Amino acid sequence: MNVSSFVLRVILRWVHIALGLVILCYIYSPWHSHVPFQILVKFLVIPILVVSGIWLWKFPQFNKFFGIKNQP
Repeated sequence: MNVSSFVLRVILRWVHIALGLVILCYIYSPWHSHVPFQILVKFLVIPILVVSGIWLWKFPQFNKFFGIKNQP
């Protein structure tokens, strides 16, 4: 599947925003006391949030490192 750089960046941006909202739910809701939600946030949401943030920040370098070609 070939995805243009613009579409990839939009998808990454929305994933990053959605995961940020999950972090806000973790901080401000009573769910932070539930162990399964803690595990989900700590071991899945935060790493994906960090990787998507770095990918958005260093988009050309990240794509070059992983060999993702820019499509028009």
